[in-house]
Amino acid sequence: MVFNAGGIFREPLLDLGQHEDAAFAGVLSPKGEVGAAREGVNAVFLENAEDYYQRYQGFNYWHGLCREAGERIGLKDPKLIVEVGCGFGNATLPMLDLHQGARLVATDISPNLLAILKRLLDARGLNDRCVPVAMDAQKPYLKEGIADCVFGAAILHHLAEPRPFIDMAMRMLKPGASAFFFEPFEAGNAVLRVICQEVTREAKTRGENGRALEFAELQISELEPQIFRQKTEGWRDRDDKWAFPRSVLQDLADNAGADLRVYPIHDNVGQFRRHFAYQMKAYREMEEAELPDWAWAIFDRYDRDTFSPDQLRDLPMAGCAIFTKRKPRKWWL
Repeated sequence: MVFNAGGIFREPLLDLGQHEDAAFAGVLSPKGEVGAAREGVNAVFLENAEDYYQRYQGFNYWHGLCREAGERIGLKDPKLIVEVGCGFGNATLPMLDLHQGARLVATDISPNLLAILKRLLDARGLNDRCVPVAMDAQKPYLKEGIADCVFGAAILHHLAEPRPFIDMAMRMLKPGASAFFFEPFEAGNAVLRVICQEVTREAKTRGENGRALEFAELQISELEPQIFRQKTEGWRDRDDKWAFPRSVLQDLADNAGADLRVYPIHDNVGQFRRHFAYQMKAYREMEEAELPDWAWAIFDRYDRDTFSPDQLRDLPMAGCAIFTKRKPRKWWL
């Protein structure tokens, strides 16, 4: 049995395996999207999707994050969940496991990634509960007021203009329901950039170099566009566009008529060292020993001797933003 999502959409869904490429069999798309150019998405998520899948599977990690977010919004027995920017299903499969009575519409702009998700759904016998749909989630293809939850795992920071996206999420939700998004936050990433600047200055003073020190220096320029967006030429064409200040998230919520809550998704004590060590391993296949002890001491100073544990909670590198759709006020109240 296959999940029939036709009644959820404003226009017919077509199978891209029949209308674009046989490799996309089982991936559906609104009629108006079929054959359209996939703008704002790079080769990593299109023709290189299989490599991305092999490298970045994190189902257990996302299972824990989705469980906590669901508990925080009081998500119990949802009937319909909409995921935006689902990719190959890193968070899709955990949500299906956590909410076994729910149906889930998994949307992404990349049919290549969705074809991988379809393969995973087939292998797990989940086609009766989840349908992969290739579409631009900022366009009003889904009907209003249908979803018990909308969520996204690291999607908003790819968008030059996240406001229409949040507006669309609020329209899809039932009154009182919530959308949640896991995203990078500016506060912690700005501190990480300061740490990397200090490490780089000290390395030059010592006359030292090496792959790990070069990687620290690279982070200064890599993080700059996400923090100083207005000053970065070609910012809109970048893949990672935002590390969100809380004030921007609040503006998005106010504009959409939603209530906002945010919380850090990691233990923030020790987060700067942990994050940089993870990046070294994930992006350069380097072990911690490649960075000198004096450099790690700088990370440790910011992690443990510069801010209180309470203040560190206000300096997250990554967090969850919850947007709750307000219920209409009764006219007699």
